[in-house]
Amino acid sequence: MKKEYLAHLFLIIESFLYAGSYIVANDASAFITPFELTLIRAIFAALIFGTVQFFVVREKVEKNDLLLMALCSLFGITINNVLFFKGLSITTPVNASLLTLTAPLFLILFAIVLRGEIELGKLVGVFIASIGGFFLIWGNIGLNSNLQNPVLGNVMVAAAAGSYAIYLYLIRPLLIKYHPLTILRWLFSFSIVFLCPICGWGIAEIKWNEFSSNVWIALGFILICITFITFLLNTFALKVLDASIVSTYIYTTPLFTAFIGITLEGQQSSFNLIISAILIIYGGYLVSQTNEIILDTA
Repeated sequence: MKKEYLAHLFLIIESFLYAGSYIVANDASAFITPFELTLIRAIFAALIFGTVQFFVVREKVEKNDLLLMALCSLFGITINNVLFFKGLSITTPVNASLLTLTAPLFLILFAIVLRGEIELGKLVGVFIASIGGFFLIWGNIGLNSNLQNPVLGNVMVAAAAGSYAIYLYLIRPLLIKYHPLTILRWLFSFSIVFLCPICGWGIAEIKWNEFSSNVWIALGFILICITFITFLLNTFALKVLDASIVSTYIYTTPLFTAFIGITLEGQQSSFNLIISAILIIYGGYLVSQTNEIILDTA
């Protein structure tokens, strides 16, 4: 099999794994809070990526870049994950996966506000996707009528996307300067520092013996598949394919999420959901066509 075909296959698998995470993460939410789950993930990732980085790269970070690393960790991992997992626990997986696509839209707004970049195509994309996001957050999408607080959950997932957009805006200079393994090691290490004073004691109070097999599977899936395997698949794809091609696969995740939810959980679609999905995906697609300009903060 050609490397190009293999890279596309890896990206499809990566997207499918991310879609699965929206479904299985809810199984762990009754036993592990978003703070604790983010801390557990940070500890696992710091150990894995730190070990690999030590033997493969052995790259040092300049002291002047540590503050930027800390800020990227705060917005890209700590705040983003806590808001996302909490929002996911009180809204639907399909809502969450669609709202995650709003991150590029926040990047557009940052570029307009901070750098004065105004392009008609980008603005149209933001406007279209924003309408879709509005319908998704406030409308009756018909997937689950027994949700705890879907509107608040939608808002929190959207805020998580905004936090991740700040991370994408800040991380660019570090990506140019350091190896990805070095960056990941420091990002997750700083996340441990941020979260330990808040919820470090909470891990000791987790009732591990009460975990069902579904909870262990969900936790293992998040740690192994989402924290480790997806990074390896994405890294291989980026070495073979152009980054703009890789980035377009983010728009397949909501489709996989909806398919899994409808197939495995018997969820039903609605007209509002379909319209919201079309608007968000198309608006995000328009934005992604020129994302190389937005991400260039040098």
